[in-house]
Amino acid sequence: MVGKHISYSEWKNWSICPYYHKLTYIDKVKQFEGNIHTAFGKAMHTLCEKTLTNTEEYRSSDKIIQLLKDQFVSELKSLPEVEKQRAFADFNLREWTDKGIELIPDLYTTLSEKFGKLGKDWHILAAEEKLYEPIEEFTEAEKKFKGFIDLVVLSEKDKKIHLIDWKTCSWGWKREKKNDKTLAYQLVFYKHFYAKKYDVEPKDIDCHFVLLKRTAKPGKKVEFVRITAAKKRTEDAMKSLTTALYNITKERYIKNRNSCTSCEQRPGVCEFYKTEHCN
Repeated sequence: MVGKHISYSEWKNWSICPYYHKLTYIDKVKQFEGNIHTAFGKAMHTLCEKTLTNTEEYRSSDKIIQLLKDQFVSELKSLPEVEKQRAFADFNLREWTDKGIELIPDLYTTLSEKFGKLGKDWHILAAEEKLYEPIEEFTEAEKKFKGFIDLVVLSEKDKKIHLIDWKTCSWGWKREKKNDKTLAYQLVFYKHFYAKKYDVEPKDIDCHFVLLKRTAKPGKKVEFVRITAAKKRTEDAMKSLTTALYNITKERYIKNRNSCTSCEQRPGVCEFYKTEHCN
């Protein structure tokens, strides 16, 4: 059944392969549901959110460490059974926790270098800002864009709103990934619909991925990747979104055979390749 809304993740899966989208979103065939790395990423998202929005509560390192441990174990327990067993079979909680805790000083330093002092030079407007906005550019049916912005801040320095999305990774991103159009469209969509929601001029909004690099050296564990979302790029992104919605609404699901065994957005072989679902 075609839904009433679309998210960035759903659009991305459609853009990779419309038939993959059909299997996962229409037919509800199970897709990738996470592993130890995605569990760590979710735990780090929570850690960043809570330590930045509750600075008084999380002043002590002991509280921060306990928060990360609790969140990480909770995320691991919610993994599919096979991945859960795989994770706990070769799992060192302290090692993983240490990697996460090492990120925090770099996070505060990087944010300070970028924006200044929290509470004076910049303010947190929202964490996990929900978007559920009408897609006015699509006229075939009523559709909404659904998303969550990890962090929204207001900088007193440039008087701009900054949209931030945390991305955990091992040692960083290559230049090709930083310039990847499909990846960038996540923040292009967020900026477009945030501006609509609050009636803000797009020129007054900047977008950033913030890389949380688990295995990088201290002092280089956090990196801002600015994503440009000017008028032309936004128009291109919205055209791609409405094209996806049109084809989904018309139930047109063409197989993109170029993505079966390898593609930039989803490394490796598709989980449905040469199975009963897609032979």
